[in-house]
Amino acid sequence: MNNSELINFQDNILESVISGRLKHSFDLINGLSAGMTDADIQEKYDTIHSTYLNLLKYSFNSVPDPQRESIYIKLQQSILELGDEIKDKISSQKFTNSYQDYPNHSIDIKLLSLSEISQIILRLKQSSDELNELSSEEKKKEESKLGKSIFYSLLLSNTFKEVEKEFLKQVINSREISWRIKSIFITAVTFSLMRHFDSEKFYMLFDFSQHEEPETRQRAIIGLFLSLLIYQKRIVLYKEIINRLNSIPDDSKFQEGFLAVLIQYIKSRDTEKITRQIQDEIVPEVLKIRSDLEERFNLDELLNKENFEEKNPDWENLFKDSPDVYQKLEQFSRMQIEGSDVFMGAFALLKNFNFFNEMSNWFQPFDRTNNEITYAFKQIDGDFDKSAFLNGLEQTSVLCNSDKYSFCFNIQHMSAQQRKMMIDLFNMEMNSMNEMQADEQKLDNESKNKVINAQYLQDLYRFYKLNDHSKEFVDVFNVSFDIVDSEILTIIFGNRKIVKNLAEYYFSNDEYSKALKLFLWLNSREKSFELLEKTGFCFQKLGDYIHAIELYKQAELYDRNRLWLQKKLGYCYRKIGEYEKAIDQYILVIKEEPNDLNNLAYLGQLFMDNKNFEEALKYFYRVEYESPENTKVYGPIGWCSFVLGKYDNSLKYYQKITNDKPSEWDYLNLGHCYWVSGNITEAIEAYRNAYFRSDNNEDWFRKTFKSDIKYLSQKNINEFEITLMIDYVLLK
Repeated sequence: MNNSELINFQDNILESVISGRLKHSFDLINGLSAGMTDADIQEKYDTIHSTYLNLLKYSFNSVPDPQRESIYIKLQQSILELGDEIKDKISSQKFTNSYQDYPNHSIDIKLLSLSEISQIILRLKQSSDELNELSSEEKKKEESKLGKSIFYSLLLSNTFKEVEKEFLKQVINSREISWRIKSIFITAVTFSLMRHFDSEKFYMLFDFSQHEEPETRQRAIIGLFLSLLIYQKRIVLYKEIINRLNSIPDDSKFQEGFLAVLIQYIKSRDTEKITRQIQDEIVPEVLKIRSDLEERFNLDELLNKENFEEKNPDWENLFKDSPDVYQKLEQFSRMQIEGSDVFMGAFALLKNFNFFNEMSNWFQPFDRTNNEITYAFKQIDGDFDKSAFLNGLEQTSVLCNSDKYSFCFNIQHMSAQQRKMMIDLFNMEMNSMNEMQADEQKLDNESKNKVINAQYLQDLYRFYKLNDHSKEFVDVFNVSFDIVDSEILTIIFGNRKIVKNLAEYYFSNDEYSKALKLFLWLNSREKSFELLEKTGFCFQKLGDYIHAIELYKQAELYDRNRLWLQKKLGYCYRKIGEYEKAIDQYILVIKEEPNDLNNLAYLGQLFMDNKNFEEALKYFYRVEYESPENTKVYGPIGWCSFVLGKYDNSLKYYQKITNDKPSEWDYLNLGHCYWVSGNITEAIEAYRNAYFRSDNNEDWFRKTFKSDIKYLSQKNINEFEITLMIDYVLLK
């Protein structure tokens, strides 16, 4: 049985237990454990099963048992815990094979005495000494090995007993132990919990979520949040955890911390989409600008000039021709400042260094004195200030920790010229972005927390998406969650203010299906003009125009922003084919904005949809009169004239279009005008141009041509003649 099948087994047991089908859960466990020879598991199964049978047997006695419900809940917990144990037994060999180094350097904390634990803590304190940079290479290696040993010991502990709890409390609460060490141990607890459920691990993350050090606290909050996502169904069986969750809304600062993590987590889930957007949209535009600059200004010669500070006066005009580049680069910077993961694509291929063979290294806070970084930079010859570079890299909030390590290991393999260019470019880019972030954030406590959240979640994202060993764990970035339908998440985030903030976040990022559910939840609890408007807009963007109209009509009752509503109602009515109602709305719009050409053109389009071509023509002529340079209006004028039998006028406008940027549709309509006017040769030429402009799309040409038979028949051109004309055009 592979790992995904084992996870499916656990999910099935959970669904059975939560839904009250305990018999089915026993059947599942019995089926999976039948081939096992583990006496301990069999004994536990027999005990739990016996308790369940006794509960059923005595449930219908005349004397009620006040302990029955608590016994039942304990039974549910025991079944799930037994399922966990069976899953671990089956996967243990596979898990060990995946991490062959684990047993070789892990410390079994359970077997340590208190004095031995004290010695380990003393060594951890020494490794956090401010003089750490001056310590010997061998000492650093020993300190690193000690930290990794504890990391794996915590990771591989299924349940935390008093000795693990006491050890962690001493380490985390020590003022002398570095936050870097504490952070990596918090990660170990998080992955240990995600690997194997244990309420004690939850309690420890709760405790550490109140820590005074932001780096330690934020990792604990993130670990707690991710674990809640994974176990949101199971936690309902644990009253003590529920009680701790219920206390969160009473602490507004703690709750805001969870909300900040949730927002950053949502952004992390969009990383793949952002990476595609950067690769498909932003990079090509920048490369295009670079090419245009090189061609237009002969940059090779420009670079030989002495004065590099003088701006080229032609640049402004060139960039005006490519306004999208500015917008895309500005969008890139804005996404980065707001915490979006914009560097995943750039660093995805730089995770093959030996450093990343060690699981714990994926989550190490960047440390310029790290032994492997020190060794890597010893191999580099060059005239750049290594210390200044590493110090700047450590302090920058732009890159996550994992990418900082990747960057360092990568530059040692570059030539001196490449390295200098890369570091100069990096320093310039980082300085620019750091200045932008400083202006935005001023790095107050809240902003610092956001930076920690972004960097740590990006580290986690890289591990899950780029490391094969991550398949041993549930991918936290693929877990489904629903704030308003999850009993657990509703406890933390279920007040109106938080739900509204989250809905607004989705709404501003055009994620209308997610925003809609939250707006509907809010609408069920309060009615407001803005909520109705935004809910209607979500329906509209999702193509549910009937519900959008319903919400817009409710919003109209508030007698606010009527013009905006009238436009949206007109649009939605058109989408469902109710053209008369759409026209009525836009007539009201025209009264408010009589000179808006977009409104005039749209009303003309509505009359066209409603087959009232005479009325449509009036509005298109108004657009032409008010904006004679607007050549786009020629097409609708030409078509309305053609349908109305005004062939000379139609031909005049379509000929104008062919002098501009004609489409295949324009050429097809021009051919119709020539044909009904008796100009067969010109008609055939126009039809051929239409076919060529459609990329020789024969299906489009035949279908569209035949759909116009009702208009051509006005001049006695029948379907037989049209069939012959189509074949004649296509044969040539």
